[in-house]
Amino acid sequence: MKPNHVVFAAAMASAFFLAPDESQAAEWKKGMSSPEIKQLQQRLKEKGFFTYPQATGYFGAITEEAVKAFQRAMNLPATGIVDDATYAKLKSAPASNDTLAIGSRGAAVSDLQRRLKQLGYFRYPQITGYYGAVTADAVKQFQRANGLPATGRADRATLERLKQKEEGSSPSPSAALTVGARGDEVRKLQQQLKQLGYFTYSDITGYYGVLTADAIRRFQRDNGLPVTGAVDNQTAARLASAVKAKTPPPAPIERERLAVRLSIGALGEDVKRIQTKLKELGYFYTAITGYYGTATADAVRRFQQAAKLPATGIVDSETYERLLGQAPPTKVDVIELVADAAELLGTPYVWGGDAPEEGFDCSGFIFYLFQQQGVPIPRTVALMWNAGASVSAPEVGDIVFFATTTNGPSHAGIYIGNGQFIHSGASTGVTISRLDQSYWKQRYLGAKRFF
Repeated sequence: MKPNHVVFAAAMASAFFLAPDESQAAEWKKGMSSPEIKQLQQRLKEKGFFTYPQATGYFGAITEEAVKAFQRAMNLPATGIVDDATYAKLKSAPASNDTLAIGSRGAAVSDLQRRLKQLGYFRYPQITGYYGAVTADAVKQFQRANGLPATGRADRATLERLKQKEEGSSPSPSAALTVGARGDEVRKLQQQLKQLGYFTYSDITGYYGVLTADAIRRFQRDNGLPVTGAVDNQTAARLASAVKAKTPPPAPIERERLAVRLSIGALGEDVKRIQTKLKELGYFYTAITGYYGTATADAVRRFQQAAKLPATGIVDSETYERLLGQAPPTKVDVIELVADAAELLGTPYVWGGDAPEEGFDCSGFIFYLFQQQGVPIPRTVALMWNAGASVSAPEVGDIVFFATTTNGPSHAGIYIGNGQFIHSGASTGVTISRLDQSYWKQRYLGAKRFF
């Protein structure tokens, strides 16, 4: 069987798959392609289950998940295959006119975004009226926090719970710092969070973005505060107290168990073992030296953050056991990777940006998409080039590199098939370009693979 990226590339090129028999609905499943599949996707989209922007006519992973979600909602076996029972329900089920999902637009979406923003979930600076990936993520966060299925679709139950929450709470005038804030107060906040091990980004930026909000949420969660991601008086006071006492977050295990302790300055085989495992998992990007320096400490912090451990940069027994027992990273689902990338078309270029609400630079765009897949990769173009496995010709999901300002790699994008790649350009934002365009062809260095 062909790998996913070959199947997807073939679908992008409109290759022919066996079409389902129009006289039967049974056995419509992953891998098929036909006008009937496009109608199926449109029906699923009308009912709020198919979230890809367009009906494609190709039955891939996204369509399969939409079918499973519909089957679960209809109390049918969630097989992901459209059999006669599923098709009958699909034809008879009413359209979900009161469900908002990716692709929705208008006043109802603006109202949803305003409510989510008031409760601290929607972090994009402006109310857009368009239901995209950022809105879906905010809805998922709200659903998880309120015991609802985290579908990312604002169905009747979600909208009702949102209304109840809104009526039961009023915005706090003390929540002065939240996503979008800038200045010295934000710098002070980031310094406090960094001192306590929550803010792991290398620079103090003075901009309150998604990384700062996530750090605040972790601090609030560890300290029994409402997890809003915004800094109110209670959060500010608890932060100041923690910094003054110079106490780290409560450790999840007893101190007696902290027998293994590796930190900056350590040498030996244990350090080599840690570096090797971190490199295998995609957190450590330099040579295996056996010396525990700042690069090793930063890699340990990234692993601890991903494993929901205190991000100290020190290897205690809990970190040691979790790290060495960690399975290899999840493989990239190239179909989902390209679908996620397509939703971000038009996002502006921002130097240092790696989140939709801030904008992206070229490496930040790639870093964000792979993080969404649960696959850690380096943050900069140069480190990506050094860490990836070279391939002779790019396939869908590979990273393609260019020398635009120096002889070495200085720009990168994700190959999407048909000689095209998606990237965040300084003058265009997130866009699609062709490898055979004279500008890119002259500067092309090669492709690397991370899966």
